[in-house]
Amino acid sequence: MTKGHGRKSRARKTSRARGAAFASANAGTLHQHSSGPSAADLQPADPTRWGAETALDMRTASALIGACIDRCAPCQQSLADKLLNEEAAVLAVLAGSVYTLHAESEPDAGTQASRATQAFFGLVKVARDYRDPTVLSDAVEILPRESRAALLEDALDLWTYYGHVHAGLLREWYPSPTGLSTVTVTVEGNDADEAGPGVVVDLSALAHPAAYSVRPDMTRTGSGWVSSVALVPESPEAGYDDLRWRCGWDPYIFQGLPSVDPAWVLKIDRTSGAPLGIVRLLDATLLPDHQPWEWRQNVYDRILWRAPVPAPPLASAEWLETARRRDTVLLYGPLDAGSDTPADWERLVCVHAYCQFTDRM
Repeated sequence: MTKGHGRKSRARKTSRARGAAFASANAGTLHQHSSGPSAADLQPADPTRWGAETALDMRTASALIGACIDRCAPCQQSLADKLLNEEAAVLAVLAGSVYTLHAESEPDAGTQASRATQAFFGLVKVARDYRDPTVLSDAVEILPRESRAALLEDALDLWTYYGHVHAGLLREWYPSPTGLSTVTVTVEGNDADEAGPGVVVDLSALAHPAAYSVRPDMTRTGSGWVSSVALVPESPEAGYDDLRWRCGWDPYIFQGLPSVDPAWVLKIDRTSGAPLGIVRLLDATLLPDHQPWEWRQNVYDRILWRAPVPAPPLASAEWLETARRRDTVLLYGPLDAGSDTPADWERLVCVHAYCQFTDRM
């Protein structure tokens, strides 16, 4: 008797006493579930845009969705454990496809969704708008296992709700590249342009059309003079609505200084003192219960501004000294080009951000 035949024989005997489904799961001889989309249905038209070098193996994902729709608990558990050990792009496709469908009619991931899922859903909407899903795989890649499990559970609940969807869901939304840059994934300590799996992720491929220039200055507040940076819109999408609603900045209070928001960081070149970029840390969304000093400082979910080439004018010595001493900076805007005051004070917003003196973005 072969080893495989013996295993199946024992499974059959166990199934008589404990139920066929549990015995099949324990023996690794899971029965078939085809109630959900097939592996071919889930296969992206261009897997490379999901961070895969070749076609993804979506068989586990297909079987798992079917098991959830069929409400087969033992198969769900076994297949979920297996899927969490597969490459990140598989989970990104499984979750991204159903949440892309969900985003058509719903504004959010749902009140019961985990924080990881809520953050992922925000990226789904960005990926859908730009027809570029690369960021979804990279977001899953940096999630800890427990957050991946929470995202998987939420996505499977949604698959159970929607049931079998038509083939080509991903092909409809992500048919071809649209000119966005590739998301760069680098290992901390390596050269910035060395690609590979790692923990430092540059999400500049989100390429939001809102563009700004910056102007370092000093602002007088109730706490004294502080280093500040004014943002000047350079595109129609930039301005009050973008800073207030997309970025979540608060209304500006004259001579006031709000509490520091550790999610926002101004990157400053440690050698020249030139501003490098204004970013929002991804872990502020993914790990809000952690202390800010535990957040990764080189993983962003938003790059509001990046220094152009050639670099912008250097800040003054007073500005740099104050920024180093306080370790924070006041970001505010929008201001019109060439103006030191806003056209409408009621449409001025700000955030009190941290400074990070570093060698690169």
